[in-house]
Amino acid sequence: MTALAMYAENAAPTSEEVVTQYAPLVKRIAYHLMSRLPPSVQADDLIQAGMIGLLEATRNYDASQGASFETYAGIRIRGAMLDEIRKGDWAPRSLHRRCAR
Repeated sequence: MTALAMYAENAAPTSEEVVTQYAPLVKRIAYHLMSRLPPSVQADDLIQAGMIGLLEATRNYDASQGASFETYAGIRIRGAMLDEIRKGDWAPRSLHRRCAR
C-alpha cells in the first residue's frame, strides 16, 4: 500500500465535514443556554459563537487525552458562547452574582 493510500484512509475529516456533523450539537447547546439567559440574547449570536468554538475544538483536539471529540467540543462550544455573552456585558460577574442572591 502506498503512503498516499494510507493517508487517505486515516485522514482526519475536514472542517466542513466536522461543522456539518456537529452543527446540531451547537444548536442544542445554544437553545439550552437560551433558557437561562435574558430575552435580549439572540439564538443566532450564540450559534455563531458556538460555531467558532467548534472550529477551535477541531483545531485543538488531541485524541490521546482520552476524551471523545463530542465531549471536548461541547465544552469548547459552551465556553465560546459564554465568552461572547460576557464580552458584550458591561457589568462584572460579581454584580450578576449579587443580583441573583
